[in-house]
Amino acid sequence: MRLIIQPIMVNGNKILEDISFIIPTLLTVFKFEKDSVIINKPISEIPKHLFDGKRNQYQSDHLLSWLQQTLQPSNGTKLLAVCAFDAYFGNYNFCFGEAIIGGRVAAVYLRRLLPQDGIDDNKLRTLLQDRLIKEAIHELGHTFGLRHCSLGSCIMYKSKTILDTDNKRREFCKTCICALANSIGSL
Repeated sequence: MRLIIQPIMVNGNKILEDISFIIPTLLTVFKFEKDSVIINKPISEIPKHLFDGKRNQYQSDHLLSWLQQTLQPSNGTKLLAVCAFDAYFGNYNFCFGEAIIGGRVAAVYLRRLLPQDGIDDNKLRTLLQDRLIKEAIHELGHTFGLRHCSLGSCIMYKSKTILDTDNKRREFCKTCICALANSIGSL
């Protein structure tokens, strides 16, 4: 199984230029082989129709479809887009990320993960990195067929606020880890 990490940085936004720090955790959690995880060159332009000018946000579900059609991840490949902008889907005001359940494509949106004070010092950068790792694990969990969990400490708990993300662990609960093991074992 392979993982492609696709940075997307529109309008020159470079919130996190180096995202390689997420690789060790994703290797461990999802049992990817070391050489099977790659980080693509950043995409700096995406189609204008994905942007909702009234909301000043990108439409997450449309972005996932575009990524699926454009990058066409093969069977046995997961694609994680790390996006340096704000997005929403459905009737929600925003989303931290979204994935196609049981599919190949997921996205994490950094805008809402940013500490309110920015990322100028190491403590705040570490907080942003922790949030990104948690959301990446969560969204990739969806690509393996996992649904939201009701246990607040489980990584698959649905984050409605940034505090939800901060309060959950980087780990799956026993129920979710069993479901993940079954999913990975069936690949």
